[in-house]
Amino acid sequence: MRKPIYHVFVTQESQPDPQGEKNTWWTKVGVAFAHHDKPGLNVVLTPGIAVSGKLVLLEPRDDGDTTQDTHPV
Repeated sequence: MRKPIYHVFVTQESQPDPQGEKNTWWTKVGVAFAHHDKPGLNVVLTPGIAVSGKLVLLEPRDDGDTTQDTHPV
């Protein structure tokens, strides 16, 4: 089975706290694979998940973490 070349995340920013700082939450919603013989990607989203806002594609980490449920920025 081929490995995904990207993990797909939805990001959401919090409202500013009293110090004016915002947090960003990253939720993994799928993966992306390169086409076999043409330029482009196939994006596969988790079945039944609702997605809105910005999608971010990141290369998988080499630290053995296959889920990447959160990704600090």
